[in-house]
Amino acid sequence: MQYRIKEVKPNIFAVIVKDKYDRAMLFCRFQEYYESPNSKFRGKNFSIWDYMKWYSDKYGRGFSYGADWSGFNIPWKIVNECICKLNKFETPYDHIMNEISYEVGRNSTNGYIIACGDTKGDTFKHEVCHGLYYTDATYRKKVDAITKQLPKEHYDIFKKNLMEMGYATKVIDDEIQAYLQCDYNHKNFAKGVPLKDRTKYNKLYATHN
Repeated sequence: MQYRIKEVKPNIFAVIVKDKYDRAMLFCRFQEYYESPNSKFRGKNFSIWDYMKWYSDKYGRGFSYGADWSGFNIPWKIVNECICKLNKFETPYDHIMNEISYEVGRNSTNGYIIACGDTKGDTFKHEVCHGLYYTDATYRKKVDAITKQLPKEHYDIFKKNLMEMGYATKVIDDEIQAYLQCDYNHKNFAKGVPLKDRTKYNKLYATHN
């Protein structure tokens, strides 16, 4: 599997994997260790085969993870923690992520890892927003203040949509700021909130950043 690592912002490292399936499978274990909505996997040393069966049963369309998700974002320390908990590497992707973790850790133990197919476009920008939310306290304070200004009705709709998409409660505010900056027309995130309002929120974040 081909990949490259690029520091795109201070302490934000993009892992560029052009193949969407490989990208998803490379990050699956670690993303779900970080923020799975299922506590059976979140923060646990789990078998990837158990996760694949649960995901297939949960969403009723087979193991569609590679088609469902295109971008990923995880603090380096979480990746390292997950690797240290593993009893064994179950797939070649675990070995590759171990290599990536080593390379990133050599440069920054406070780093944030994002994954996308290239370093342009909305997916990349979306993941950078997550990286900034984690690494830049000033950025996080500004976007959190904007998120708090959203009407409760719309905030609750966005939260419901995100949880139906498979996000955990703890990342809702982070996801809202990233989607409203880069993916405010994403059909699953946007449903139930008029375009004119989403456009207004997008401009509000852009004005303050």
